[in-house]
Formats: sequence, structure tokens, C-alpha cells
Amino acid sequence: MKSDESLWNADDVGKYLNVSKDTIYRWIETKQMPTVRVGKKWLFRKEEIDAWLDSMKSTSNGEER
Repeated sequence: MKSDESLWNADDVGKYLNVSKDTIYRWIETKQMPTVRVGKKWLFRKEEIDAWLDSMKSTSNGEER
């Protein structure tokens, strides 16, 4: 995996979160996962993914958003 300062691709995020690439793409659409589209690629910043996860936990109260 890459350093915290670099952009990750969907494979990197999937490995980080232990989910499939298909799940990542579904979360982009349904759960508004933070990402940037560059050409045909989705790119992610680790700190934004971590903040997104924290916001999902704190606002969901155990229920899926």
C-alpha cells in the first residue's frame, strides 16, 4: 500500500477495508464514499476514507446508513 499522502485506487482501498472492489464502487454510489474521478479511475485519500468511516459510525448508531 502507498503512503498516507498519496492517492489510492479501488484495489488499495479494498485491501485496506478488507472488501471487494465491487463493494467499493457500490459504496461510492450508495453511501457517498469520498473519491475523486480522474479519467476512468476513482482515486481515494486515506484520511478522507478514515473520516468517512468515522462519520458512518457516529451517525448510524449501529444501523446502516
